[in-house]
Amino acid sequence: MNGILKILVALNLIFLGFTSSAQLLSPQELDSMPVFKSIQAAMVQPDQVYRLDLSKQKLTDIPDEVWKLKNLQELILNKNKLSSISEEISALTLLQRLEVQHNEIEKFPKALTKLQHLKKLDLADNIIESLPDDMDSLSALEILALWDNPISYYPEALSDMKSLQVLDLLHNQISRDTQERLRNSIPDAKIIMSPPCSCQDGDD
Repeated sequence: MNGILKILVALNLIFLGFTSSAQLLSPQELDSMPVFKSIQAAMVQPDQVYRLDLSKQKLTDIPDEVWKLKNLQELILNKNKLSSISEEISALTLLQRLEVQHNEIEKFPKALTKLQHLKKLDLADNIIESLPDDMDSLSALEILALWDNPISYYPEALSDMKSLQVLDLLHNQISRDTQERLRNSIPDAKIIMSPPCSCQDGDD
C-alpha cells in the first residue's frame, strides 16, 4: 500500500509541475487575456498575469514585483519617467511585447537582448544614442519602434535580424548614406524614416 501511495504522490507532483509550468501564448491567445492596470491587482494572483499596463504612473523605476510575474508576456510602461530598465527584466523569459514609449531611457537596455521570445519592442521617444552590436540576439523580433531618438549608431547586426518586419525610425536624424545602408541590409523589412539629414551618423 505504501508503494502505491508513493506512486500516486509522485504522479500528483508531476501533474502539478505541468499545470503550473509557464506557457508561451499565441498572439490571439495573448490578446484575449485581461490587462492588469496596477501592481496591487496583479499580485493577487501573479501566475495569472499575462498582460500588465503601468502607463502614466510617474514611475522612475520598474516595481520589483514585476519580476515575479513569471508568465508575463506583455508589459506596457508608456509615459512614465524611466531613465533605464533593470537587468532583472531578463527574468521575464516569456515576454513577447514590451512598450516603453515617452520615457527618458538613455541607453538601449542590454538585458533585452536575452529575451528570446520578444516580438515587439517599442522604445520610441526616448534619448537613446546607439544600438548594441548584438541586436541580432533578438532573433524573434518582428517590430522595432525607435522613432524620435537621437540614435547615431546603427550596427551591422540589424541585417541579421531575419524575423524583423517593421523598423520605425521616423523623426530620427539619419544621413542619406545610412538610410541607404539600412534599406539594403534589411530588404525584407518595412523601414519608416523621415527625409535624410546632412549629418554624420551610423558609422562611428
